[in-house]
Amino acid sequence: MKKHLATIAAALTLSGAAQAATGSPDYVLTVGLAHDGTPLATSTSIIRDSLGAVSPLLFESGQSIGYGVCTKLANGIKLDSHQKFVGRRLLVDTKNSVGGSFDLVVSAADTSLSGVTKTGPADCVSEVVNTTGLDVHDVAVHLNAGESTTVRLGDPHYTLMLKLVAE
Repeated sequence: MKKHLATIAAALTLSGAAQAATGSPDYVLTVGLAHDGTPLATSTSIIRDSLGAVSPLLFESGQSIGYGVCTKLANGIKLDSHQKFVGRRLLVDTKNSVGGSFDLVVSAADTSLSGVTKTGPADCVSEVVNTTGLDVHDVAVHLNAGESTTVRLGDPHYTLMLKLVAE
C-alpha cells in the first residue's frame, strides 16, 4: 500500500512540476447576456487551462420538448422522435487558439414555448414545436487575451459581452 501511495505522490509532484514549467496561463472567459439592458445570465469559465486543454463554456436553464416527425415511405411510414430545447442557453466553443488569440463560436437562445402544432395528412401526422424569442447559432468571434467585445446576436434587444483574461 505504501508503494502505491508513493507512486501516486510522485505522479502528482511531477504533474505539478510540469504545469509550473509550462508557464502558460489559464485563459478565463467571462460572459454576460442581457435583454434591453437587464442582465439575464453571467458566467465565468476557464476555456483553455495552463496545460492546453480546451473546454467550452455552456450554461442552460430550460427544458427539452419532445416531438415526432412522420415520413411516408413507399412501403409504409417512418416515425422519428426529436427534442427541441426551450429556455435560456449560451454556448461558447473554441474553434482555434494560438497563444492568447482565440477564435470562438457563439450560440445563444432565450426562447419560450408558444405551442406544439400538428401537420401532415391524417395517416402520417408530424409535430412542430413553436417557440418565440432569440435563437442564434454559430456566430464567429475573434478575441485576444485582455480584450472585451460585444457580440451582435441579430436582435437589437439582446447584448452579449465577452471578456477574456489570462491568469
